[in-house]
Amino acid sequence: MDIDVGKNVERAYQSIKETVPDDMLIDSLEVVKQVEEYRQFWKPKITKVALLAESHVYTDKRDFEIECDRFILHRIIPNYPLRFVRFVYCLGYGEDKLLTQKRVDIKNTGTPQYWKIFSSCIAENENDLGFERILSTKTTSFIKRICNKINVLQKMKEKGIWLLDASIISLYGTGKKNREDFKRTVLEISWKNHVSNVLKEVNPKHIIVIGKGVGKILYFNLLKQGIPFTVIPQPQARGNSEWQLKNYKKYQRICSKWC
Repeated sequence: MDIDVGKNVERAYQSIKETVPDDMLIDSLEVVKQVEEYRQFWKPKITKVALLAESHVYTDKRDFEIECDRFILHRIIPNYPLRFVRFVYCLGYGEDKLLTQKRVDIKNTGTPQYWKIFSSCIAENENDLGFERILSTKTTSFIKRICNKINVLQKMKEKGIWLLDASIISLYGTGKKNREDFKRTVLEISWKNHVSNVLKEVNPKHIIVIGKGVGKILYFNLLKQGIPFTVIPQPQARGNSEWQLKNYKKYQRICSKWC
């Protein structure tokens, strides 16, 4: 990880830890740094579209002791990070067969809706978004599915599409419903100390904000950034399959325009 990026992440983390109430569960600094390491692995040379999501999912100490199976993963993509975190760039998230051990108390469901976003972003045609290749219900071969997911991530990197999070710590998955003031505080601290600097550095042509909540809290900060942006509702937001498909098609159209 870049030294300056690491320092910014640490500064934001310490500020959050000093600010938020003691009863709020937050990831360890080691988890936060690991999430950032995954993100940096897929950073394009030139970022054309930044996907600005809310956060990864809470990863506790027991999660962090688990690793992806290096004998499987490194045959497909050498030097890939192995430590398990509940983050879409971690290939073990949602793929139990790739992990060295399985937890029985907490499900490893992953975020298939984000894989649909990724697949939509690289699709050549909005009427063929390619979901079948990355969903376990459609591609039942575990190895083939992992290879397909890596292929999607590689194409995103080639096209200049990069996933960022508005918060450096998880904002959900702790078993508690976080208060809105907590979310706002964390997002503002993360923006000030880290996220705004990253966006200034990569200077994408367009930002897709994933989630109306993030868009609302950071709206004026995004305006000041001077980069065109579009807010699309969370893929797991309420709505029928037709409504969700329309949103996935928006990703395809925006990325086709700017990438």
